[in-house]
Amino acid sequence: MSTTTKRILLAVLSAALVLLAFTAAYRITLRLTTPQTAAPPAAPPAGESGTAAPGQPAATEQTAAPDADQTTRSGEQQTANPAQTGETAPATEAPSAAEPAAPQAEDPVSPTYIGGILVVNKSYPLPRSYDPGGLTDECESAFYEMQAAAEEEGLDLYISSGFRSYELQSSLYQRYCDRDGQAAADTYSARPGHSEHQSGLAIDLNTITSDFAYTAEGKWVNEHCWEYGFILRYPADKVSVTGYMYEPWHIRYLGRETAKAVYDSGLCLEEYLGIDSVYR
Repeated sequence: MSTTTKRILLAVLSAALVLLAFTAAYRITLRLTTPQTAAPPAAPPAGESGTAAPGQPAATEQTAAPDADQTTRSGEQQTANPAQTGETAPATEAPSAAEPAAPQAEDPVSPTYIGGILVVNKSYPLPRSYDPGGLTDECESAFYEMQAAAEEEGLDLYISSGFRSYELQSSLYQRYCDRDGQAAADTYSARPGHSEHQSGLAIDLNTITSDFAYTAEGKWVNEHCWEYGFILRYPADKVSVTGYMYEPWHIRYLGRETAKAVYDSGLCLEEYLGIDSVYR
């Protein structure tokens, strides 16, 4: 091969290499400058917010959560929706193993009935939980019948104090102790649980002073209350037995038959039942 031919072949080969290099560079430049098409986002699971599940209403058609002050049929308040109140819902903590609740001590006191009569005095208390909710229906009806009979004679009887809870009696008794000392308070006020007023069967009438005994109403009550099922609970001559000062205003409901028997006996309730009234 002549020298001229070799030069021609070498020139052709060089040109071919330059063309290939130019083509490769062009393709690389084209890839870098052409924008890539983003793949479509995966559809969220059915039922989550943003896309309605098949057969479910769209998010804008869902029923709004109830207001925080809306109540349920049972009367309990529903929990407010944090999204409505602007508050952040607290993080839910994993439940911890709860310790067993300590058993509550039972009240060792029980109501005492003797001969079918509920007894409440210094020796026989009522449990703290005893609560008829007011005067018993029978006691209240008997009082209104007695009140009407007294009114026919121009007398005015009214209730100054009826039912008193354990808690109220505790407050009253403590007040008297603070004022006069416990020894003095025990002569005219019952300790909590020992008051007949907690039974719903005792009533303080009109003016709660010894002067009531000298009024027309006080005299009438002393003579006639037994006819309506009541007795004068703390007579003047039985202070050492009942444990309380004379209270002409305090009557106790026993029922007509029993009240008549106690009245006719001339005894106070402790003597009639053969019991005492002493704090132990």
